[in-house]
Amino acid sequence: MQRRLVKHQPASTTTDMYRLRMRPEMSVQPMRSTHMFGGDNIGISGGIFNHAENINQISSAQGIDPLLHLLEHVSSSAFHNSAERYDPPRCHENTRVEVLEKIRDWAIQYGHDRKSWILWLNGAAGAGKSAIMQSIAELLLLRYTFIAVASFFFSRGDSARNTIAPLISTLAYQLIQQIPETSEFILSTIANNPLIFKQSLEFQLQQLIIQPLTSLPFHMQKLFVVFIDGLDECLNRDHQVNLIKVAGDIYIGKDIPLAFVIASRRETQIQYEFNQDTVFHTLETIPLDDSEASDDIRRYLNAKFADIKKTHPFRHLLPPDWPSISTVTEIVEKSSNQFIYASTVIKYISSPRAHPAQRLKVILDLRLLNPLSEHPFAYLDSLYRHIFSQVEDLDQVLDILAFIIIIADIISCCSVQACTPRRHLAFISPCITS
Repeated sequence: MQRRLVKHQPASTTTDMYRLRMRPEMSVQPMRSTHMFGGDNIGISGGIFNHAENINQISSAQGIDPLLHLLEHVSSSAFHNSAERYDPPRCHENTRVEVLEKIRDWAIQYGHDRKSWILWLNGAAGAGKSAIMQSIAELLLLRYTFIAVASFFFSRGDSARNTIAPLISTLAYQLIQQIPETSEFILSTIANNPLIFKQSLEFQLQQLIIQPLTSLPFHMQKLFVVFIDGLDECLNRDHQVNLIKVAGDIYIGKDIPLAFVIASRRETQIQYEFNQDTVFHTLETIPLDDSEASDDIRRYLNAKFADIKKTHPFRHLLPPDWPSISTVTEIVEKSSNQFIYASTVIKYISSPRAHPAQRLKVILDLRLLNPLSEHPFAYLDSLYRHIFSQVEDLDQVLDILAFIIIIADIISCCSVQACTPRRHLAFISPCITS
């Protein structure tokens, strides 16, 4: 007999709850370690575990505090709500509606209605994948409390989240936050095996995510939906492929309350692995290269131009009919269905240091170096080329770029400032910002 997700509605609430019915033979025996809690009424706030009466801390034979050990391996910058990702990209109001609805409906499926457990959101660079992942993660956490949600946003420019190493520990921490009842199992596992974070991705996933989920009593279980953004920004391509393979393998002949939403570019090795039988049988795909993008970009531009006319310091110099419909259409066409061009145009035009209409005219007058180019980012290249051409102290900019190239590593703005003479600090910040 197979386990299946069923819809459960307690008498005390009208909220639908998604639960997992377990086979008796699959129950997990309690870990042979000191219990963390002495009773009920467990609460978690900000990673600190509170008990109404007392706290009995789980500790390993090596004297390691498992909670602190877990936190040492968590990449907090990978959270969807991380302070280090402040003001992350989001879908503008009334844009990407169809895609967001598809992902939402897929994420909240339960029981026999669910035909797939892995969703691949794919598209070119600048297509808006991260904005979609950010928006849908926030939506599910806010409105759909009958499922648990976790996220990991890869970024090749952040050493804390451009590798696979902190993935499972970061998800396990969020699992504890979303389903507090899993905390004792997870922390006991870490206490009994402090080197678990040095072990394989598959082993960590089984021990810290799957077993804690499936060991819960029937009435406590939820579907755990994991959002992984920017898989292609994980620097090791073998690790990219391995994550997809491991995610596909866990569903062979099993029914597990765990679903993955993975967003990435359609790079060869990623697409190849998603097409493997072990993954493809449980896969749903959403491509972003579609006609809806053009309509959404137009809505985005119209809304942003309206904001500029209301809030820009030079708004009193803008005519009522600015910009024209044909101008907006031209920008939409130059975007080639990629939000990155439209958003870059808006950032350039909305700068409070310049007249919006004049900057818009500059953009419209830009010409391609190669008019025959079919590259989707040809107009974006022209825009950035113009922006760099306007830098007042080009020598300083070249020094900064040379410094970054010579050390052959990805560094932060703070690192650049730390290695720069104090007299240049006032210059560097606006230079990097622009």
